[in-house]
Amino acid sequence: MSFKQRAITGLTFVGVMIGLTLAHPLACAILFFLVAALCIYEFSGLILVQDGSSTTNLSRRILAMTVGLYLPLIALIQSLISVSPTSLVIYGVPITLFLFSSLFLFELFGKSAQPFPNIGFSFLGMFYIGLPLSLVIGLSTSIPQGNFLVLSILFMIWAGDTGAYMLGSQIGKNKMFPRISPGKTWEGTMGGVASAIIVAVLCSLVFKDIPLQLWQWMILGAICAVFGILGDLVESMLKRSLGIKDSGNILPGHGGFLDRFDSFIFVIPFIAIALFFFTMLR
Repeated sequence: MSFKQRAITGLTFVGVMIGLTLAHPLACAILFFLVAALCIYEFSGLILVQDGSSTTNLSRRILAMTVGLYLPLIALIQSLISVSPTSLVIYGVPITLFLFSSLFLFELFGKSAQPFPNIGFSFLGMFYIGLPLSLVIGLSTSIPQGNFLVLSILFMIWAGDTGAYMLGSQIGKNKMFPRISPGKTWEGTMGGVASAIIVAVLCSLVFKDIPLQLWQWMILGAICAVFGILGDLVESMLKRSLGIKDSGNILPGHGGFLDRFDSFIFVIPFIAIALFFFTMLR
């Protein structure tokens, strides 16, 4: 693929992400529900054991995606309509039990030879992808300027990734994880942390209505850089175990959605923990 085609895909992707995230908190929530769906679609296609007929395999994938999207769907419903915690428990618990039991029953009646991997991988998709992105959906609509905070997290992760690449390619000598990613260096990591913190400071100046202090922004920037790099390494480890380079080809020249959001997905739980402690410290 030519550089021009890659550039067009990349710019379109960035433009859509920024535009919809800025547009409205609900637009941001719907956007990341779609991101969750595409990531889980790729993930389920990579790791589910192909065991049985094509119809059985397709049904297994649909069920795994349904389980994976369960938490993002709950978060989206909560964002779109006001649902009391009591109602969520009353209606959510039976649905949860039915959905989870369906995984076991499907493998039973589908005469699966390897039920453990498929059941386990389905739950893994829910926690690895579904849980973080459900937090993003909730974050975008539950705090003042939440969608702007989500955009800031994206900016900090992109800055950390760019800074790590630029400094690492120039002066990087000490390999970080040569077994997983030979190109990543400790020098690049330091450059990524510095870049993300600088962007965090800029975000604190631009998004003044977000209830965070400067030192809190800087901590978020460091979290985005460090755990963003670790998230990329985690996905690289998983892909190496499968012998593949990209999670998919939805984005021509840029791989799949999971390739583009691996850092973001891994960062979000740690951002949520930091925000919780920031609230406790007030």
